[in-house]
Amino acid sequence: MKKKWIMLAVSFMLTIFITGEVLAAEVTRIKWGAVSPRIGSFAYLATMCRNANKELKGEAVLSVMETGGFLDNILRLRKRLIHCGLTHNLAAYACYEGIADFKGKQDDQLRGLWGGYVAPVLQVAIKGRGINSIYDLHGKPYVFSPGTTGGRLSKMFLESLGIKPDYKLMGISSGIDAMKAGSVDAFYRIGPLDSSILEIQSTMDVVFLPVTKADLEKFEKVWPKHALEYTLPANTYRDQNEPLPCLAYACGDYTHAGVKEEVIYGIVKAVYKNRETIANAVPITRDGNWADMWNQTVKYMEIPLHKGAIKAYRELGFTIPDKLIPPEAR
Repeated sequence: MKKKWIMLAVSFMLTIFITGEVLAAEVTRIKWGAVSPRIGSFAYLATMCRNANKELKGEAVLSVMETGGFLDNILRLRKRLIHCGLTHNLAAYACYEGIADFKGKQDDQLRGLWGGYVAPVLQVAIKGRGINSIYDLHGKPYVFSPGTTGGRLSKMFLESLGIKPDYKLMGISSGIDAMKAGSVDAFYRIGPLDSSILEIQSTMDVVFLPVTKADLEKFEKVWPKHALEYTLPANTYRDQNEPLPCLAYACGDYTHAGVKEEVIYGIVKAVYKNRETIANAVPITRDGNWADMWNQTVKYMEIPLHKGAIKAYRELGFTIPDKLIPPEAR
């Protein structure tokens, strides 16, 4: 009798174990490419994933992954190392079309999720290094992080004006540490109240370098659609006493066509429902108008949406522009 009960107990536990394994297998785990945790955009994605996971109730689980930056996210999407990722909308377009620095690296399976936010690209120098304008960056030690679209855009912008800094190749965190150590003169950073700039200002004084309309016009001639303008309000940072005109870029979140339609559909619906909470998580998304999710998508996204995103947006009552409909959804 005792042996019979032991066998029943073992059978019961095996049934639970096997059932659990089957249920676990049904959960879709989504790796979401972010940036360094020392950057504000990481907090945005952590908030987004946390809110989406609550809505998805285990049907899908979104996990934020630290990466080398937005350009690195495109490369990881191309290699299918991540399922979704945050990046510069125009860099995603270049990869989708196989143009500019993505020539020979086309990926026409990239798909959009939402248009995201607009953020300033700040050029920041250590005070006392003789740098008071972007033109003074020429020949000066300057942090360049190859995996970032902020670095990519800064290089495109500066070189369109004939400015060639002495680029020091290093990762995001290494670049922050190099600024704090004073071993470089300047770097670029993205967004209002960027945490890395605040970290650097805790140990030294910095200079914020303005951009003129003439600079942006020259840039636009070389790289059409790239010259977004942004004015950083006065006193956003310590010792930044005047409004600061900057170059800006629009960033969105992307996936690829191979991710299941129902999974992307659920993610977009969950994120849209919680868009106000997500947008208010950090200054970069709050001030960059991320909460206006659909209009930002129509305005700034240059490649087709994922089929699951189209289904979600249509259910929400939006009409999809033709440029955002992929071949598989026609």
